[in-house]
Amino acid sequence: MSTEHTSEFESPRADVIEHAQAAHSDLDTQLIAFFEEFRRVDLIYGAYGRRSGLSFSVYLIFDYICENDGTSQREICAYTLLPRQTVNNVINSLVAQGLLRLQGSKHDKCIKRIHLTEEGERYRERMIAPLRQAEVRAMPTLEPAERRAMITYVDRFMNALEQQIDGIDA
Repeated sequence: MSTEHTSEFESPRADVIEHAQAAHSDLDTQLIAFFEEFRRVDLIYGAYGRRSGLSFSVYLIFDYICENDGTSQREICAYTLLPRQTVNNVINSLVAQGLLRLQGSKHDKCIKRIHLTEEGERYRERMIAPLRQAEVRAMPTLEPAERRAMITYVDRFMNALEQQIDGIDA
Protein backbone atom coordinates (compact mmCIF):
# COMPACT_ATOMS: atom_id res chain seq x y z
CA MET A 1 0.00 0.00 0.00
CA SER A 2 1.29 3.43 -0.80
CA THR A 3 1.96 5.92 1.95
CA GLU A 4 -0.43 8.45 0.43
CA HIS A 5 -3.34 6.73 2.22
CA THR A 6 -1.57 6.34 5.58
CA SER A 7 -2.91 9.53 7.17
CA GLU A 8 -6.41 8.41 6.26
CA PHE A 9 -6.04 5.54 8.76
CA GLU A 10 -4.37 7.36 11.62
CA SER A 11 -6.43 7.46 14.73
CA PRO A 12 -7.81 10.93 15.42
CA ARG A 13 -6.62 10.41 18.99
CA ALA A 14 -3.05 9.30 18.29
CA ASP A 15 -1.85 11.35 21.27
CA VAL A 16 -4.16 9.41 23.61
CA ILE A 17 -2.96 6.08 22.27
CA GLU A 18 0.67 7.08 22.68
CA HIS A 19 -0.01 8.28 26.24
CA ALA A 20 -1.91 5.05 27.06
CA GLN A 21 1.15 3.01 26.16
CA ALA A 22 3.24 4.82 28.75
CA ALA A 23 3.89 3.00 32.02
CA HIS A 24 2.28 5.82 34.05
CA SER A 25 -0.99 6.04 32.06
CA ASP A 26 -4.31 5.87 33.89
CA LEU A 27 -7.15 3.40 33.35
CA ASP A 28 -9.43 5.93 31.63
CA THR A 29 -6.74 6.82 29.10
CA GLN A 30 -6.08 3.14 28.42
CA LEU A 31 -9.79 2.44 27.86
CA ILE A 32 -10.14 5.39 25.49
CA ALA A 33 -7.07 4.23 23.56
CA PHE A 34 -8.32 0.63 23.42
CA PHE A 35 -11.66 1.65 21.92
CA GLU A 36 -9.99 4.14 19.57
CA GLU A 37 -8.01 1.25 18.12
CA PHE A 38 -11.20 -0.78 17.59
CA ARG A 39 -12.82 2.23 15.93
CA ARG A 40 -9.77 2.52 13.72
CA VAL A 41 -10.63 -0.86 12.18
CA ASP A 42 -13.90 0.64 10.91
CA LEU A 43 -12.03 3.68 9.63
CA ILE A 44 -9.59 1.52 7.69
CA TYR A 45 -12.28 -0.59 6.04
CA GLY A 46 -14.50 2.44 5.52
CA ALA A 47 -11.68 4.28 3.73
CA TYR A 48 -11.11 1.27 1.46
CA GLY A 49 -14.82 1.13 0.72
CA ARG A 50 -14.96 4.82 -0.18
CA ARG A 51 -11.96 4.46 -2.50
CA SER A 52 -13.68 1.46 -4.07
CA GLY A 53 -17.10 3.07 -4.35
CA LEU A 54 -18.71 0.99 -1.59
CA SER A 55 -20.54 2.32 1.42
CA PHE A 56 -19.54 0.72 4.70
CA SER A 57 -22.92 -1.02 5.05
CA VAL A 58 -22.68 -2.48 1.52
CA TYR A 59 -19.17 -3.70 2.30
CA LEU A 60 -20.26 -5.29 5.60
CA ILE A 61 -23.22 -7.04 4.03
CA PHE A 62 -21.41 -8.24 0.89
CA ASP A 63 -18.44 -9.45 2.93
CA TYR A 64 -20.73 -11.41 5.25
CA ILE A 65 -22.50 -13.03 2.30
CA CYS A 66 -19.13 -13.94 0.76
CA GLU A 67 -18.18 -15.76 3.97
CA ASN A 68 -21.65 -17.25 4.58
CA ASP A 69 -23.15 -18.51 1.33
CA GLY A 70 -26.84 -19.23 1.72
CA THR A 71 -27.29 -16.82 4.60
CA SER A 72 -30.55 -14.95 5.26
CA GLN A 73 -31.34 -11.29 5.83
CA ARG A 74 -32.12 -12.09 9.47
CA GLU A 75 -28.64 -13.60 9.94
CA ILE A 76 -27.02 -10.59 8.24
CA CYS A 77 -28.90 -8.20 10.53
CA ALA A 78 -27.87 -10.18 13.62
CA TYR A 79 -24.21 -10.18 12.60
CA THR A 80 -23.82 -6.65 11.26
CA LEU A 81 -26.26 -4.96 13.67
CA LEU A 82 -27.62 -3.03 10.70
CA PRO A 83 -31.36 -2.25 10.51
CA ARG A 84 -33.51 -4.70 8.56
CA GLN A 85 -34.52 -2.02 6.05
CA THR A 86 -30.87 -1.18 5.32
CA VAL A 87 -30.02 -4.84 4.78
CA ASN A 88 -33.11 -5.31 2.61
CA ASN A 89 -32.25 -2.28 0.45
CA VAL A 90 -28.64 -3.39 -0.01
CA ILE A 91 -29.66 -6.97 -0.86
CA ASN A 92 -32.23 -5.76 -3.40
CA SER A 93 -29.63 -3.45 -4.98
CA LEU A 94 -27.04 -6.24 -5.22
CA VAL A 95 -29.66 -8.56 -6.72
CA ALA A 96 -30.57 -5.88 -9.29
CA GLN A 97 -26.85 -5.53 -10.15
CA GLY A 98 -26.69 -9.29 -10.78
CA LEU A 99 -24.27 -9.94 -7.91
CA LEU A 100 -26.67 -11.97 -5.75
CA ARG A 101 -29.54 -14.34 -6.25
CA LEU A 102 -32.28 -15.22 -3.79
CA GLN A 103 -33.52 -18.76 -3.31
CA GLY A 104 -36.42 -19.92 -1.17
CA SER A 105 -35.48 -21.90 1.91
CA LYS A 106 -36.29 -25.61 1.87
CA HIS A 107 -37.49 -25.43 5.48
CA ASP A 108 -39.26 -22.06 5.64
CA LYS A 109 -40.85 -20.47 2.58
CA CYS A 110 -40.72 -17.01 4.24
CA ILE A 111 -36.93 -17.11 4.35
CA LYS A 112 -34.90 -16.44 1.24
CA ARG A 113 -31.36 -17.75 1.11
CA ILE A 114 -28.79 -15.39 -0.42
CA HIS A 115 -26.12 -16.65 -2.81
CA LEU A 116 -23.46 -15.04 -4.96
CA THR A 117 -23.96 -15.25 -8.71
CA GLU A 118 -21.04 -15.84 -11.06
CA GLU A 119 -20.78 -12.07 -11.43
CA GLY A 120 -20.89 -11.80 -7.62
CA GLU A 121 -17.97 -14.23 -7.41
CA ARG A 122 -15.98 -12.06 -9.83
CA TYR A 123 -16.91 -8.97 -7.80
CA ARG A 124 -15.71 -10.73 -4.65
CA GLU A 125 -12.37 -11.41 -6.31
CA ARG A 126 -12.02 -7.73 -7.24
CA MET A 127 -13.30 -6.16 -4.00
CA ILE A 128 -13.05 -8.57 -1.05
CA ALA A 129 -10.12 -10.83 -1.92
CA PRO A 130 -7.60 -7.93 -1.84
CA LEU A 131 -8.75 -7.11 1.69
CA ARG A 132 -8.29 -10.70 2.82
CA GLN A 133 -4.83 -10.71 1.25
CA ALA A 134 -3.98 -7.47 3.09
CA GLU A 135 -5.16 -9.00 6.38
CA VAL A 136 -3.04 -12.09 5.75
CA ARG A 137 0.01 -9.93 4.97
CA ALA A 138 -0.56 -7.71 8.02
CA MET A 139 -0.92 -10.45 10.63
CA PRO A 140 2.65 -11.78 10.32
CA THR A 141 3.97 -8.34 11.30
CA LEU A 142 3.26 -9.67 14.78
CA GLU A 143 5.21 -12.63 16.11
CA PRO A 144 3.13 -15.81 16.66
CA ALA A 145 3.22 -15.29 20.43
CA GLU A 146 2.07 -11.67 19.99
CA ARG A 147 -0.85 -12.80 17.81
CA ARG A 148 -1.92 -15.40 20.37
CA ALA A 149 -1.56 -12.88 23.20
CA MET A 150 -3.60 -10.27 21.31
CA ILE A 151 -6.44 -12.72 20.79
CA THR A 152 -6.26 -13.97 24.38
CA TYR A 153 -6.22 -10.49 25.93
CA VAL A 154 -9.00 -9.10 23.76
CA ASP A 155 -11.12 -12.17 24.50
CA ARG A 156 -10.45 -11.87 28.23
CA PHE A 157 -11.35 -8.18 28.23
CA MET A 158 -14.51 -8.71 26.15
CA ASN A 159 -15.67 -11.51 28.47
CA ALA A 160 -15.10 -9.29 31.51
CA LEU A 161 -16.82 -6.33 29.84
CA GLU A 162 -19.82 -8.47 28.88
CA GLN A 163 -20.08 -9.80 32.43
CA GLN A 164 -19.91 -6.28 33.90
CA ILE A 165 -22.48 -4.87 31.51
CA ASP A 166 -24.80 -7.84 32.02
CA GLY A 167 -24.69 -7.01 35.74
CA ILE A 168 -26.06 -3.49 35.23
CA ASP A 169 -29.74 -3.09 36.05
CA ALA A 170 -31.42 -1.36 33.15
